[in-house]
Amino acid sequence: MFDDDPTELAVRGETGIDLFTRISDPNHRRARFRCIAILSDDGRFEPLDPAAGKQEKALTALAQGIGALTCAAPFSLTDPQGWPRAAAGDPLRLFLYTEFFRAWQVADLAATRFEARLTRDPESLPPEPGTLASSVAPVLDFNRIALGMSIARLCQPVLATRVQSPAFRDDSHGGTGYALRMLGDLCLRGGDPALALSCFETSVAAGDNPFRRRKAIEAARLARDRAAIERHRAAYQLRWQLPADLAQAEDPA
Repeated sequence: MFDDDPTELAVRGETGIDLFTRISDPNHRRARFRCIAILSDDGRFEPLDPAAGKQEKALTALAQGIGALTCAAPFSLTDPQGWPRAAAGDPLRLFLYTEFFRAWQVADLAATRFEARLTRDPESLPPEPGTLASSVAPVLDFNRIALGMSIARLCQPVLATRVQSPAFRDDSHGGTGYALRMLGDLCLRGGDPALALSCFETSVAAGDNPFRRRKAIEAARLARDRAAIERHRAAYQLRWQLPADLAQAEDPA
C-alpha cells in the first residue's frame, strides 16, 4: 500500500465500534492491525493509543459512517453475486478491509487454539515468556475482549504460581509481565476490574515498574478494593514519586 492509502478502519466490536490502524511489517511481508480506539454504544470515545486521542474527530466520523460502506451489507463468501464491488465505492478501503479480514482470521485461529489448549490443561501454558506474549498480543491487537478474559481466567493462576518461584526469571523484554498486562487491559475493557487487578498484580510480581503499578492502582479503584489501593500506592512511593492523579483521584467510600 502507498503512503496516501487509507490506514484506519472501523469494525463492529464487543462494546461498540472498534477503530483499527494498519501497521506495515516489511520483515514479514504483511501488515498488522491494532485497535487504537473504541466508540462505545453510548457514544463515548475511548482512545487506546495516545495518538488516537488527537484523531478523535476523524475516528468518530469513521465509526459513525460504517453503515455507508459498500462492504457493510451481509454477503456470502461462496456467492460472488453478492460480493461488494470495488468499482461501486472506494476500492482502496475495500482492499483494506479484505486484508484486515485475512489477518483477523489468522489471529483468531491461533488464539482459539491457544484457549482450547489451556482449557484442556492450564499447565500447558508456554514456559517461554516471549512465546506467551506473542500468543496474547494478537488478542489485544484485535480487541478480543471476551476471549482475552477467558484466557486470563485460565492462565493467571498458573502464572501467579510461576512468578512466585525462586527460580523464576522473566526474559529481557519482560514477556511474562507484558502478557499479563495485556490481559489485564482486556479485563478492564470487559468490565471485570477484579480479574484485571489479579493480572496486574501478577504482572508486577513478574517485574515491577511504574506503568504496571499504575495499572494495578487503577484496577483496584475500579474494583473498590481499598486494601489493594493502599498496598500498591505504598509500593509505588517506595521506588518512585507518586503522580498527583494517583494520589488525589477518587477512592472507594
